[in-house]
Amino acid sequence: MTVDSGAAMLRYREARQRAELLAERLVALADTTVQMHAAPNFGRLLAAAAAGAAQIFKSPAAVIAESFDGDCLAGVAAAPDAAGVLVPWTIDDTGMPIGTTVRIDDPDRWALADWPTGDTVTVAAARLREDRAPLYVVVPTATQTVRTPVLVQLAQAVASAVEAQRSFDQEHRIAVTLQRSLLPRRLPEVAGLDLAVRYEPASAHTEVGGDFYELVMLDGHLLMAIGDVAGHSLHAATVMAELRHAVRAYAVEGHPPGVILDRVNELMRILLPDELATLCLLLLDPGSGLVRLASAGHLPALISTGGRVEFVQQSAPLLGVRAPRPPDLEFVLPAGATLVLYTDGLIERRDTTIDEGMAALGAVATRVDDDLDQFCQRLLVELAPPEIHDDVAVVAVRRR
Repeated sequence: MTVDSGAAMLRYREARQRAELLAERLVALADTTVQMHAAPNFGRLLAAAAAGAAQIFKSPAAVIAESFDGDCLAGVAAAPDAAGVLVPWTIDDTGMPIGTTVRIDDPDRWALADWPTGDTVTVAAARLREDRAPLYVVVPTATQTVRTPVLVQLAQAVASAVEAQRSFDQEHRIAVTLQRSLLPRRLPEVAGLDLAVRYEPASAHTEVGGDFYELVMLDGHLLMAIGDVAGHSLHAATVMAELRHAVRAYAVEGHPPGVILDRVNELMRILLPDELATLCLLLLDPGSGLVRLASAGHLPALISTGGRVEFVQQSAPLLGVRAPRPPDLEFVLPAGATLVLYTDGLIERRDTTIDEGMAALGAVATRVDDDLDQFCQRLLVELAPPEIHDDVAVVAVRRR
C-alpha cells in the first residue's frame, strides 16, 4: 500500500467516523426535541433540554432560559445519563443579537456543572425576537466539531419549544384571569347559613376549562348554581361567562330552577349550537330549609349530616340537548346539615371510575369542619391531585 493510499484510507475512516457521530447526534437531537415539546411545564422543558444535550454530546450540559414570568432558570445535567435538575441563574443579555450565535467562553462564567479540567465551554445563544430574552446551551468545547451544526440545531429547537411554552403560559394566564373576573367576588351574608367556596384552575400546563358557580340572594331565597362547559380553552371560559349571566338574568325574572334551565338550554341551542354544558341549580329558603333543585346532567349534590352522607341524584339531559326534563326536586335541608356542589375535577381521575370518585368524596365529607372554608380546602387537599388537570369548583352551604 502506498503512502497516498494509506492517507486516503485514513481520511475515509475519519470521514466515516464523523458521519456516524453526526448521525448518532441527530437521532438524539430528534429524541430531545420530542421530550421538550412533551414537557408539561417550563421547568420540565429545561430539564429535558439539559438531559438531552448531555446525551447528545456525552458530557455535562446546561440550558438557560427565561420563563414567561421573567424568572431566569437553568436546567443542568451532570453526565450523559443524568436527569436534568433546575436551578436559578442570572446572566447579562446586553447586546445579544437576534438569531443564533456560537462562542467559546471561560467555564468559570458558567459555573453550573463540573466542566472537564483544562477545557473551555462552547455556548450557543438563540434569540427569536427583540422582546424575548435569549437562551443558552452550554457544553464542553472538546465535544464540538468545526461547524457545530448539532449544537446550533439544538439551540434553535430549545428556542422553539420555549417560545411555544411561553405562548401557552400567556394564554393560560389570560383565561384564568378571565374566569376569576367573571366569578362572584364576594359571598352573600345570609342569616342562618354558612357559605364557602373553592375554585382552583387547572395546573399551568393544562388548558383552562369552563367551570363556574353562583351564590346570590334573590327575593329572600339563596340561588346556588354550579356548572361546567364542555372543553378546555379560552373559548370554554367565554361560553361559561355567557351561561352564568343567562342564569342570573332568568333567575332575576323569578323563574323556578327548572324553567331557568329550560330557557338557558333554548338560548344555547339558538346562540351556541355547538356547545354542551352541565348545570345544577337550586333555590334554598334559609328559614325553612326547603330546597328546589333542577339539574342538567351535572354530578349529584351531596348532603352531609350527623356523620352520614347522601347524594341527591336527578337524571336529566345536558344543556345544549333537546330532550324532556324531569320536574324539579323538592326536599328539606335539615338544621346542621351541609350541602355540597362540585365539578368533576374534584373526583374524576384517569385511573379510577366516577363511582369510585364519588365514594371517596362521600368518605371525606362524612366529617364537616366547624370552619366551612377549612372543610372545602380539605376536600381539595384529600381528593384533588397535587397537579390539578381540570378546573375544580366546590360550593358548600350549611344550615345552622
